[in-house]
Amino acid sequence: MTVSERALEGSSTRADQVRQRRVRRTRQVERARKVEIPKRRKTRRPRRRVDLVLSAETGAQIQVRALPAGYIGMRIFCAAVLLLCGLTWLQFLQSPAYRLVQPEIGGAQMLTPASERICAGVEGQSLFLVDPRAVEGRLEEVAEVEEATVTLGWPNRVRIALREREPLAAWDAGGRIWWISTDGVAYIQHGERNDLIHIQSDDGVLNFEGTPQDPVISPTVLEAAETLQREFPQVGAWRFDRQRGLGFVDEKGRRVYFGIEGDMRVKVSIYRAIAARLDERGQTATLISVEDAAAPYFSVES
Repeated sequence: MTVSERALEGSSTRADQVRQRRVRRTRQVERARKVEIPKRRKTRRPRRRVDLVLSAETGAQIQVRALPAGYIGMRIFCAAVLLLCGLTWLQFLQSPAYRLVQPEIGGAQMLTPASERICAGVEGQSLFLVDPRAVEGRLEEVAEVEEATVTLGWPNRVRIALREREPLAAWDAGGRIWWISTDGVAYIQHGERNDLIHIQSDDGVLNFEGTPQDPVISPTVLEAAETLQREFPQVGAWRFDRQRGLGFVDEKGRRVYFGIEGDMRVKVSIYRAIAARLDERGQTATLISVEDAAAPYFSVES
């Protein structure tokens, strides 16, 4: 060992000497060996087999897999049960005892029993093939019917309960009269009634482009007509104009228009005030408009 090496060895600190001792004392740990666990082999069950020996002329032997004894029998049994169920179901469908008779209809005032039976379309059908919801849907496609309830009874009975739309107005559209319900649905006139509001208009005002259940006129117009009819019960027929709304001709021959929106009772009060002032002054007016309650006006003959 040279003098320089001894000098370097002497210059090492005590901490370095302690680390060197620990390194010498450290023992290397060997990795544990993997222990292989033997796998259990599944025992195979021997299959049944049938040896079919052919004749010597063929010179061959074929092994045919055998079927369980009850396998074929169970399949035959299931097929027989299915066939029996099908025949029974077919007998039920074709039996006259389960074919629906004429339906019992309640709640109808406007529709005739014959038209209701045609719309229902259930007479003569099998009880098992009739869907009450589908029948209700067909009945509610009729404009006069607001709601329908269909109930089936054993073995061949059917009950139909209807709630019809009550008409509010008799609308004369260019000579053709329609009954209009409060929701604006139109249907043909059924007889004569004196409790309806009579409204006249030109042809083409009512919109029939939708389904029979769609409103042909805004319910706002009908609400306004109902309020005005209560205020003027003496009016025999109201006139509906596309631009001016509802109006009538008063006892002085003046054309009066109220529009269709806003508070009709306020508009009636304004009209009466204007008419009273005209009468006091002795003026003859041809038109009084309260379509806009905030800006009423009248036209006087010159």
